[in-house]
Amino acid sequence: MYFQFLLEDKSTEVLINHIMEKIKEKYPDKWIDFNIKSFKGIGHLSKRGSLQERKGSGLLNNLNLYLRGFDRSLERMQQAAIIVVVDNDKRDCIEFQNTLDNIAKESVRSTDCAICIAVKEMEAWLLGDESAILRAYPNAKRKYLKSYKQDGICDTWEVLANMLYPGGLAALKKKSQNSYSITGIAKSEWADKIGKELNLEGNISPSFNRFLHTLQLRINAA
Repeated sequence: MYFQFLLEDKSTEVLINHIMEKIKEKYPDKWIDFNIKSFKGIGHLSKRGSLQERKGSGLLNNLNLYLRGFDRSLERMQQAAIIVVVDNDKRDCIEFQNTLDNIAKESVRSTDCAICIAVKEMEAWLLGDESAILRAYPNAKRKYLKSYKQDGICDTWEVLANMLYPGGLAALKKKSQNSYSITGIAKSEWADKIGKELNLEGNISPSFNRFLHTLQLRINAA
């Protein structure tokens, strides 16, 4: 089974790499391969379809074009799927899912395609495995998990920052000075270190388990 991932940022790419390596270990008798194309942010969906609106490096800006391109490149591969992974952020999850599903239906003709949404964002998948966090960061400040609601529309990466970053969220914000590059480096580090420790079967994040189920369905059917 071949998976082509479209992801919104580098930290998600780091995590998906770890997840896929764990999946390959879980299914030693299955052929599993994958490729990842990550973007510099989620971007936004075009409302009018104008060229001006589609400018930018975000995943959603030209999602239909990317889906059509990968659909053409994979049309002769029988066991292939395009998997789009995006953060929900503060959007209505059902409405966002329906919108993206409709774009996929309009854009993809030959290849299996699935849209997977991390609720509220990718860091929720890390917070879904407290044991993995503690294996990666034995000195993590667990108290911040008490107020966190799993897969809630609430602070997510900020909880991890308070748990893991020296000086907490305030220190990270001060160092980054509203620059995403510093925050992005921290997020990629968390995704790498915690991702290595993730237990695929023990995660309590509903959106993570839906993502995992999406992959496993296709692997089992291949």
